[in-house]
Amino acid sequence: MIILAHDGSIYSDWVARYALHFSAVEGDRKLLVLYVQDGKISPEIVAARFDQLAAECSALGVEFLAQQLPLGPSVHRTLRQAIPHDPEALLICGTRLKPRHQRYLGGSVSEKLLRTHQCPVLALRVVQPGLLGNPHDLLLPLAGHQHGFQRIEPIIRRMASQIRFVQMCRIMLINPMRHTQLSSDLEQKLKRKGRLYLETFRSDMEAGLGSLNFRCDQKVIIASDWVGELLMQASRLKTQLLLLGLSERSLAYRVFHSVTIERILLQSPCDVGIYRSS
Repeated sequence: MIILAHDGSIYSDWVARYALHFSAVEGDRKLLVLYVQDGKISPEIVAARFDQLAAECSALGVEFLAQQLPLGPSVHRTLRQAIPHDPEALLICGTRLKPRHQRYLGGSVSEKLLRTHQCPVLALRVVQPGLLGNPHDLLLPLAGHQHGFQRIEPIIRRMASQIRFVQMCRIMLINPMRHTQLSSDLEQKLKRKGRLYLETFRSDMEAGLGSLNFRCDQKVIIASDWVGELLMQASRLKTQLLLLGLSERSLAYRVFHSVTIERILLQSPCDVGIYRSS
């Protein structure tokens, strides 16, 4: 089942397009929409948005299920009580700039949902609403986790039928002081390590998905600025979706959110999906 945390805003409508497309390839073809009645948006506007979303679900043959939840101690805790404990489900939520704090994720409901273990979570920053949640060209920056593809497989599997191109990118990070003095031997060693990981990831992807129906390229880059290099690749490739997988380790370090993730979300030229498996 696909679960959408909707806050009644037009931005959540943009995020909802992703949930719609995911629901259309699910076995149960159901979309559960959770809305917490926090009083920030009038009930009439919420009702109109849900009517439109229900009509779009009907057009795709998806069953629309909506739950309007009375506000409890907080929006996050109210949502947590309503989210089923199901490792096969996928919770989708949006993340957008909070003017007061100038952050997209840190301290938000989405960040707290990414920390939950009830089901996998995908937090989306929508930059290109005109894509209607249907990106075809993806950039996958891979950090070298042992079970890399298994972590992100539920997302790729749900998107596989619409994907045309995937760029797998392994950015080998080095100290800025050493970048200009990098020896040829060390450079080749780093590139071999990166290529080996990408080849393993691709093999795992082919084992999990079968024969790939999309073009898949691999690139190893040595850089001292991971975020800067990633954003440059996204711009150069005209990427439509940048997909980041978070581990328990990365979630444990707030600096990862406050610096790396926030910079990506702020400067990204494309939609960004931040995924956390259960």
